Amino acid sequence: MPREFLSRANKWAGIMDTTYDLTLMPAAAALAVACTMTAAVLDHRHGHIPNAVTYPCLLTGFMLAAVSGGLAGIGLAFAGLLAAGMIFIIAFAAGSCGGGDVKLMAALGAILGLWPAIDVTLASLMVGGVIAVFSMARRVQWGVLLRTVGLFALLLPVGFRDAASVLKPRETHHTVRFGVAAALGLLWCLFMPGFTPLSLVR
Repeated sequence: MPREFLSRANKWAGIMDTTYDLTLMPAAAALAVACTMTAAVLDHRHGHIPNAVTYPCLLTGFMLAAVSGGLAGIGLAFAGLLAAGMIFIIAFAAGSCGGGDVKLMAALGAILGLWPAIDVTLASLMVGGVIAVFSMARRVQWGVLLRTVGLFALLLPVGFRDAASVLKPRETHHTVRFGVAAALGLLWCLFMPGFTPLSLVR
């Protein structure tokens, strides 16, 4: 009984170990880089990530996991798929991202496994946020913004509701090309492993 308990405890400790080294899994790292770079180029040029990129990468990721780790490897690949894909499934349901983004991150999760997938996802979200801020700043019509803020300040003594009416946002169809963010997030984790999001909580 104690031996079985220790065996289970060691397995659990291995699962909860957030440290990883992408250089020790060169095939998976190379596949992930090829997948994200292709997706980034297509997403930047055409605004979508085709299934012809994501599905083969997803299947190849599971194949690599099976070859390198057997059933345990497949389990980690599936855990990575869920960890990387779940937040994007929610975002897709809310209309905040495209289906190609969901499938790209799910494929990355399957390729990299649980903890690398979480780290790359966090890094990609951070990069995507920076891209969104710069994109927004580039699109802002500063003259219109200053006039709107000035009008808001003038109307504020009359009443907040009347003043707030001038701040109604305009309809926009601009979105972040997340294929680019995913590629940059992966490169961040690959080339700066000591400064990734997960490294800050280890």
